[in-house]
Amino acid sequence: MIIIKYLGKTVKGYLRRYQNVPPKCEESCPDCHGKLYKHGRYFRFVITVKAITKIPIYRRFCPSCGKTFSLLPDFLYPYIVHSGWILQKVWILRYLKGKSYYRIQSAIFSNETGGISYKTIKRWDSLWRIKKESLIHLLMYHLVDIHPTEIDFRQIKPLTDEQTLIYLLPKTWKFFHSTTPYPFYGFFNWINQLMNKI
Repeated sequence: MIIIKYLGKTVKGYLRRYQNVPPKCEESCPDCHGKLYKHGRYFRFVITVKAITKIPIYRRFCPSCGKTFSLLPDFLYPYIVHSGWILQKVWILRYLKGKSYYRIQSAIFSNETGGISYKTIKRWDSLWRIKKESLIHLLMYHLVDIHPTEIDFRQIKPLTDEQTLIYLLPKTWKFFHSTTPYPFYGFFNWINQLMNKI
């Protein structure tokens, strides 16, 4: 099982802090709320625009229920090797700019790491379509609960689901992270954390 959390903004930042030292055990078990203990690590690759990097993924074990969890940095999606920044760029090109899969392929090609196949982009599209409705409901629920007059439903009505997400994300961020500027070029990391709870 996976726990997604903030462990640094970038791959380089993550490696600076956790190359050989695991993050502190601050979480409780998501299932039984028992205490989690360090439980080794494994390695996986992450693809950014400029490099393919091997990073450690640390594990936690809950003796109460016997489950093991992997601590995944929020710039990585479960079972996807590309970084959140690349996924975000694809999402913007697809949903906000209306680009085809083939045009997206051309736009995100990198000399250092190569390209991404049409089928991979299509698979990401399917993944987002499954989750987007639940994510919109989650954001609306929290926003209406905290600040009922913040959403102008007349503005949302003509929007697509993807445009609605772009409308809701900065508003919700403002209430949950009031002292931190909205990370326009990193909002996918936050979405990743939210989607893991759906």
